[in-house]
Amino acid sequence: MQWEFSPDQVASGEVGYSLEEFRKDYYAEIKANFPEFDGPETDRMFSVAYDVCYCAATNRDLGDLVEHLRTKGISSDVAYLELIRASNLDNIVMLKAIFAATVAGYLKEGVSSREAVQKLDAYHKSAISDF
Repeated sequence: MQWEFSPDQVASGEVGYSLEEFRKDYYAEIKANFPEFDGPETDRMFSVAYDVCYCAATNRDLGDLVEHLRTKGISSDVAYLELIRASNLDNIVMLKAIFAATVAGYLKEGVSSREAVQKLDAYHKSAISDF
C-alpha cells in the first residue's frame, strides 16, 4: 500500500493510523489486486495475507501459521506464506508501527509494559473480530 505518511510518523504518534484503518485499506488493496475473486475468495485471501503480516510484525513463526490456517480450513505451506511475506514488507513495517504507537499510548496511560502488551492483544482481537 502507499501512504502519505511514514511508519516512523505513525510509531511516534505524529500521524494517527489505527489498526482498523490499516485493515480496511489492506482489504481494499487485496480486492483491487485480485478482481477475479468473489467475496469469500477475497475474504480468504485477506485473512491469509493479514495473518502473514501479523506473524511477521510480531516475530511469530510462519510454520505455526500453517497449522493455524488449517484450523480455518485453508491449506498452505511455508513457501507460499514466505512469498506473501516478501511481497508485503512495507505493510509489515506499517503494522509494526501501529502496534508500537498503540503500546506507547497504553504506557502513557501509566500501565506496565506487560499490561500494555496484554491490552494490545485484546485490542487486536477486537479489531479482527469486528471486520
